[in-house]
Amino acid sequence: MKKKLLVTNDILLGGGGVEKLMYDLVWAWHEKYDITIMTFDYDKRFYEYYPKDVKYLSLSKGIIKPNAERGFWFWIRKPYRAIVELMVNAMRFDVLLCMKDGWPLWRGVRYKIPVKFAWHHTDYNNYHSSNYIFGNEENEVKAMQQYDNIICVAQNVKKGICDVIGDPGNLVVKYNPINVDIVLKKSKEQVTDIESMKLPEKDRPVRFVSVGRLNMQKGYTLLIEAAKKLEDEGYKFEIIVVGAKEKWGDEYEKIQIALKETGVKSCKFIGGRSNPYKYMAIADWFISSSIFEGYSLVSQEAAILDIPMLLTDCSGVRELLGDSEYGIVMPIDVDGIYNNMRRVLENPELRSYYKNKISERKEIIDFYKRAAEIEKLFS
Repeated sequence: MKKKLLVTNDILLGGGGVEKLMYDLVWAWHEKYDITIMTFDYDKRFYEYYPKDVKYLSLSKGIIKPNAERGFWFWIRKPYRAIVELMVNAMRFDVLLCMKDGWPLWRGVRYKIPVKFAWHHTDYNNYHSSNYIFGNEENEVKAMQQYDNIICVAQNVKKGICDVIGDPGNLVVKYNPINVDIVLKKSKEQVTDIESMKLPEKDRPVRFVSVGRLNMQKGYTLLIEAAKKLEDEGYKFEIIVVGAKEKWGDEYEKIQIALKETGVKSCKFIGGRSNPYKYMAIADWFISSSIFEGYSLVSQEAAILDIPMLLTDCSGVRELLGDSEYGIVMPIDVDGIYNNMRRVLENPELRSYYKNKISERKEIIDFYKRAAEIEKLFS
């Protein structure tokens, strides 16, 4: 009989690294295990993306206009919480795979499932905001200890937990699997909605591409300010940002204000796209202005595509780029981004140099090896 796996997350499809990780693991394992995915937000598109033999549950189906932020208030209500717990426990799952720290980890503690694992994607030395969920650091450590392992996506994520809240004693580091074949296949699709692509190649500006949801974490206002300084100095370039507005938070509005106040022309926010890889494939440079990360999936996807990179110095970046050996590591501030963008604009030979270097590095991104290492934890 197949083991029954419950895979949980807040949302199903959001274009972020957590959702990509869940998608790739489920597709890798769905024939081997009896898998059920449970999200808070209901998404009617489930079977457009996931295999037919995977079951889908949503905690908020039937709630008018559900979203994660509002949904948490429904979750906290004890009668509702008790019903969900009874439902999950009655289904007798063998393994819980909680895809995210924070609320999903908190909820998973209450499920009577014999084997439990939870992913942790946040470097607490750069960003820690979960006290409002757990109450204090001690309670968060106790919650983590209810799991067989907390799977940290980078060494700095593990260190951050130990430094900020203490070591729960069950931390392991496992790098996220990335489906290389899918990335390569989708990258070959033609781009038709970027105006500069219509120009003769010699007239095209240097193109930086960034991919990520429009939230505070991604540091897009820093990127806008750096771009404005470069524009004012007469550099010819463009920045294409592929990423959707989040349903919660006000970062989208802050980005719009920054664009208006600076009058910057080089930054083009084109919204979310179902296939970001084709935009990455047309980049001269992949750029990330993130303030904090776990271990960015999209930067590893850029490595798969041999795209030279400029990445702010977040968790996981040096595990991929070394000390600027395989790509350029930037300080997390406007001047750091500005100085390094200016450096590559003034030295175009750096593009081919770092393109060759990152090509050497992509051999560490082995989907099947990484997935197998995670599977060994519960198989």
